Amino acid sequence: MIAMASRTSSTGASFRFRVSDAVDVPHRGMLLRLRLMEGTPSIAELRPGRYLLLRAPDGAERWVRVLDFAIVGGKATQARLERTRELDIVISQADARRDGRAIEIGWQVVAAAASAGERAA
Repeated sequence: MIAMASRTSSTGASFRFRVSDAVDVPHRGMLLRLRLMEGTPSIAELRPGRYLLLRAPDGAERWVRVLDFAIVGGKATQARLERTRELDIVISQADARRDGRAIEIGWQVVAAAASAGERAA
């Protein structure tokens, strides 16, 4: 089994989420339910327009762009994230199924970046 270490985000915070559900949303993309496993991320680090680095159970990695928060169960706020330790995001179908491989339950979010340039650093 591959060890899953958390990485530091562009703002210096360290966190790790696990994808606990992945659902196709017609005409929008794919909804990912993220369960916070460790750390204390800021909701601003995860907001629409930001990039998240996801890692598959086999170690493959992929950057995806957050299109929006899903509002299933209520508005995404810092207080809600801290209370429930869950966050629902929407990503594009292209990001969700890149290279013929779909993001599934068990993938992990290990980093965040504000832009494509930051991702490369």
